[in-house]
This record gives sequence, C-alpha cells and structure tokens, in this order.
Amino acid sequence: MREVRVRYSGAQMMRSDFKDLLEICERITLMVTIWRNEEEGYLRQIFEIKMIEGQVIDSINDITFMIVEDVLSVREEKGHVVHTAVVRNYHQLGLIGQSIETAVVVPGSCVGRSEGVVIIRGSPEGCKRMVEGLRHWREPNSISVVDSTPDDMDYFTKDLTEARITAFAAAWKMGYYQNPRGSSPTEIASSIGISRVTLTGHLRSIENHLATLMAKRLNL
Repeated sequence: MREVRVRYSGAQMMRSDFKDLLEICERITLMVTIWRNEEEGYLRQIFEIKMIEGQVIDSINDITFMIVEDVLSVREEKGHVVHTAVVRNYHQLGLIGQSIETAVVVPGSCVGRSEGVVIIRGSPEGCKRMVEGLRHWREPNSISVVDSTPDDMDYFTKDLTEARITAFAAAWKMGYYQNPRGSSPTEIASSIGISRVTLTGHLRSIENHLATLMAKRLNL
C-alpha cells in the first residue's frame, strides 16, 4: 500500500477554480466519500466545513460545483462556525478517480485558504495515475510518497498482486458479490481487458487469501 500526499499552496488554491468557495469557507476537509454517481458526474461526500466569519453554509449552494444536501452537525471553533455536511461534489477533480480502480482519495484531504492537500492511497500504479490527473489540473507545490501505510488495508492486501486487486475491485463495483449477482465473470473480465479464466483465477486467489487471513485471526 502506498500513500501519496499532493500539496498546493494557499496562493495556488486562491488562483484556482476553488477561489469562490474559499471566499466563503476557511477550509473544507473530506471525512468520507459515500457514493459516486457515474451518470450525473458527482461524488456524494461528507465534509467538515469551516466557514469564514459572517458567512453561512447555504452560500455554498451558489458555487457551481457544490451542493449541500444535509447538515449533520454544527459547532464553533475559535470564532468560526464548523459544519459537518453531506455534499454533492461536481468538481472536475472528482472525475480523476473515475477510471482508477486501485487508488482512492482518503479522509483528511482538504482545500483551504492556507493550503490544499490531496491524500491518495492504493497501489503504486494507481497512485501514479491519480497524481498524473492532479498534475494535469494544476502542478502541485510538492509531492511526498510513503511506500507503506500501517493500516488494516495493508493486512488484507499484503502479498497480493496489482492484477488481482484490480480484478477484485472491478468485480466488487460491478456487483459480482451481491445476491443475486449484478454481473457475470465474462462481463467483468471484458471491462478490464482480461480473459474470463484469468479473472476467475484472480478472484479465487483473493478469496483463498482472505480465508487464510480469517483462519489465522481465529487461530484455526
């Protein structure tokens, strides 16, 4: 598992298309991504939104790429009102991960008047593609890389090849593990450009790997 932190300066943020948002908010920090709507091109996410003094949360709905759907909580922090809100995010950066199965933008990523930070976790190749997308949007101030992150994801993905992770990610997203199944092995294999036999082999390896981990955890 690789972690990459892509940083933009406050000045870069204020010269970007986030400028209108940052005239309302001091900082907006990702807490979780709930859903990606492929057809309408938006992410449903929960953000912690620190407002500039005197500004109100409803003003965010005037931003062309963002709609507040629900406010979950409100608190005050050093004179600033901080909202935790469900947001519909149409910004073009959300489209970067649309075709990348093996890397994600994780909580803690933020856009602010002082800096912008995008935290990416995933396979080396997935992270590389994410960074390329970010650089296409705007060249960052700095990029830092950590080769391994000590979290639960490492425990599950250790020793798995990128090809197997890609196969599992495609199967999961296409509903293969739902009941009833949302797609066939042939459809999944076609979507990522491999044969049906190769796909089923990858999935079998993933399932055996997870079963072994569970057996170890249960001391079996």
